Amino acid sequence: MTSPHAIRLSQIAKQPASPLQRTGAPARETSTKGASHPAVNSLLDEYLDSVYRYALRLTRNTDQANDLTQDTMLRAWRKRSSLREPDKAKVWLLRIANNLWTDQLRRKVHEPQLLKQPPKSREPTVTKKIIQQENVAQAIAVLDQLPDRQRQVMHLITVEQLSQQAAAEILGISIAAVKASLSMARKQMREQLRDLYREVCGADQCPTND
Repeated sequence: MTSPHAIRLSQIAKQPASPLQRTGAPARETSTKGASHPAVNSLLDEYLDSVYRYALRLTRNTDQANDLTQDTMLRAWRKRSSLREPDKAKVWLLRIANNLWTDQLRRKVHEPQLLKQPPKSREPTVTKKIIQQENVAQAIAVLDQLPDRQRQVMHLITVEQLSQQAAAEILGISIAAVKASLSMARKQMREQLRDLYREVCGADQCPTND
């Protein structure tokens, strides 16, 4: 699904950002120890959208995604001293989000709710954009119905454009497991979106970025 003419899942990245305020340190934080860390503030602000998108894919519920994003940024701020390599901040933050969500699932029985509609796009509502949004909405609906691991891997690699190595690190699994989940996810999406594949690529399968 990565040909120049394809409707790529990465367009999900155009979803509106979390309504959380961009204030550097998370809103729940009332005090901090030590000196201010402007560089950390900047990184948290830069990747807020990525954390929210991933939280939305994990929870499939906007309210829970907001809470998970807030908790992730708070945890990241409190653990900021553990970020040794700023260039890996995105992977670090998504791993925190993944761990927090896994902990929540372990603590209670969670009944997921499918995302009924994708958040409205901020793009102009011209005819071409509307058609494009409908295709993306269809892809989101299928993505949200994938098994948890497949959905997580597909989002990290296709939407966040992370490497298989980074996805494995975030999820705490092997690269082989990432590859297997990605392959199964793509197969499921090709089957569920057969008509869309034919419309976009003229075939059942678009070129991939493997």
